Amino acid sequence: MTLETARLLLRPFSADDAADVHVYASDPAVCRFTDWGPNSEEETRSWIAQAVEAGIPAHWAITLREDAVGGAGRIPAGTVVGGIGVYGQDRGPLDSTPGVRELGWVVRRDLWGRGIATEAVHAVIEALREDDALEQVHARCRPEHKASAKVMAHLGLARSHRIENDIQRDGQWMHSDLYILTLAP
Repeated sequence: MTLETARLLLRPFSADDAADVHVYASDPAVCRFTDWGPNSEEETRSWIAQAVEAGIPAHWAITLREDAVGGAGRIPAGTVVGGIGVYGQDRGPLDSTPGVRELGWVVRRDLWGRGIATEAVHAVIEALREDDALEQVHARCRPEHKASAKVMAHLGLARSHRIENDIQRDGQWMHSDLYILTLAP
């Protein structure tokens, strides 16, 4: 299954995507607010194998429909520039909470501020709406990650509450803000 937007094609990850994914998965600025990374090449390849096995709807590769210009120059159409993960509530297995989906996403740094995350996540939310059992979409971000909070606001997710000591990274606990979109019946 693929999803198309004005500028993007969302599709399953493939083993051939490792080099594209490693561009953002190895970037300390991209990984600053995540609970993973920066990845070694081996870690990226391992993650790709897991994403390929899980497939859609769990992992979506965000690719460009047309060439773009990034910080390192031309980015060819078809390049994987980010990803969206779909989980059950509290990042659990999809089948654990059929009424709730939690989303997480990442976009390579040289394309930040261009609406790519908003466009891609909107497409996934619309695809998820086809599931009649789905009642809510959740997403979380670190309180200091203003850009991610802005994406959530654009998508109609409202801040619900702070989750104290949500994720441990490098021996330090990080808090998260939980955002929720309640879907109309």
